[in-house]
Amino acid sequence: MELRLPLVVAVLCTACLGGSANRDTPRRSDAHLGITATLPASWSIVWRPCPACVEPRGVFVAASHRLSGGLRRMMCRRIPEGAVVISLSEIRPAVFGENAPSRTDFPPRPVTFRLRPLRPLGVMKSCAQPRAHLVRFRDSGRVLYAWAMFGPHPSHAIAQARAVLDSLASAPLHRAG
Repeated sequence: MELRLPLVVAVLCTACLGGSANRDTPRRSDAHLGITATLPASWSIVWRPCPACVEPRGVFVAASHRLSGGLRRMMCRRIPEGAVVISLSEIRPAVFGENAPSRTDFPPRPVTFRLRPLRPLGVMKSCAQPRAHLVRFRDSGRVLYAWAMFGPHPSHAIAQARAVLDSLASAPLHRAG
């Protein structure tokens, strides 16, 4: 029986509903995870929104508005008009073993990201957002995926989301010897 990635993500992320928003000045990179992103100054970001989650590993949740509450609240509450929420997660295939997603499901990172609509009946972190886009990619040997979710009338937010996604940089993971 073949496992589908959205189902695996939904099942594994059910424990990821905790966490809290960082009310300090947003950091733009996290050396521990080896991921950097450039965000507009007015955005908020929460690094490691679910520190207790094993897989997939949440890298960050960022938004063009103030984030608050746990992961589920950040991802599932109504997104304000013209706003965007971006969630970046990483899948470490070694943890999944033979049930790891296929590399063909995660193409090499594009130079410029295109935001495509979510397929009907797609799963999104245990909740549904009407204007959600899923981007899967590989970068520096890492398997990553990002959700970009928009409030009503998102024209300016789409350009902002693309700029944030295009700014992502990831360092290769170092394996313990």
